[in-house]
Amino acid sequence: MRGIVSLRSRTWHPLRMKTAALALLLTAALATTPAGALSLTATQVGEIYCAARLSGDMAPVLAILTPELAALVAKKLPDGADAATAIPWQGQSDYANTCMPVGASGTAEQPEIVIAFGYRDPAKAQYADRLIMRFVDKRLRIDDIAYATSGTLRQKLAGE
Repeated sequence: MRGIVSLRSRTWHPLRMKTAALALLLTAALATTPAGALSLTATQVGEIYCAARLSGDMAPVLAILTPELAALVAKKLPDGADAATAIPWQGQSDYANTCMPVGASGTAEQPEIVIAFGYRDPAKAQYADRLIMRFVDKRLRIDDIAYATSGTLRQKLAGE
């Protein structure tokens, strides 16, 4: 069997796969944005948000927050804490198995994307939060999250 090269199999850890998938999603989102456009679309922002929630790596979302919301998050994030678990990014505290943008609303100046969350357990209720966005320097950014139950991310961060 001389001359036959065996390929070394490499097992991918689920977190590494999720991170790789998130990187591919971001690359695809940026590649599909028209060359003249400065901003991601509202749907692309929703897809980035969902990929980050499912992977547990909120760094891409932190990068697309408005400066005001980013300041609130930074103020409430304890030193060394994981942004994915320390900040209430969704209306329910349970880890959702599915997340996807399913609709749009709002206005041209403040678009909103409806984000549907689901669970494998049929006994758990599905729900939908809304990403509230606005333009900052001609770029669409997440300005708040309206929870399906009641309240918003800004209210939770402010302790209301």
